[in-house]
Amino acid sequence: MFKVIVLLASLLSVAAFAPVRMVKSSSLRMSALGEEGVLPPTGFWDPLGLSVGQTDETLLKYRAAELKHGRVAQLAVIGYIAQEIARLPGDLNGVPFTSIPNGVAALSAIPAFGWFQIGASLGYWEIFGWKQVEGSTPGDFGFYSGKPLSSEELTTLKTKELQNGRIAMLAIAELLTHDIAKPAGESLFTIHHF
Repeated sequence: MFKVIVLLASLLSVAAFAPVRMVKSSSLRMSALGEEGVLPPTGFWDPLGLSVGQTDETLLKYRAAELKHGRVAQLAVIGYIAQEIARLPGDLNGVPFTSIPNGVAALSAIPAFGWFQIGASLGYWEIFGWKQVEGSTPGDFGFYSGKPLSSEELTTLKTKELQNGRIAMLAIAELLTHDIAKPAGESLFTIHHF
């Protein structure tokens, strides 16, 4: 059985390097999403063709979801690393914060009231807290109060946010994988020498 799994994994990983037909983006696709997140050499990157045949409204929902996941992933990476370095004082229902382990091990250590607080906070921010500015680009909640930006500066900043969110999604996946694979009780920052 193990040999079959290894064979299947090998075949699937080889498929990642197979040549893929390049899908040219239409002006409709670019007009819906704008130039944000489009970088050379890939341009408008959609290897699975998820944008093909979609309406502009659907594409804007995809972009809003990408921004939201990227922002959450950025916060998750920062939180993951910060909890490895320092802890806030306090306790929750008699459970001191310092006794709650980091990462995946915390899932079973957080009391029920802690999960209630997390769920209530997420629900509040999802339903009432963050409101999209009508007629604006996805992810615009009207919080920016800095200097007015030119359209080129705005496109550059939006591209940077998308790219940082994309790398953060990969980073939190790696941190969770590392956390699950590391020996129990070992720090996230332990360096192994092979």
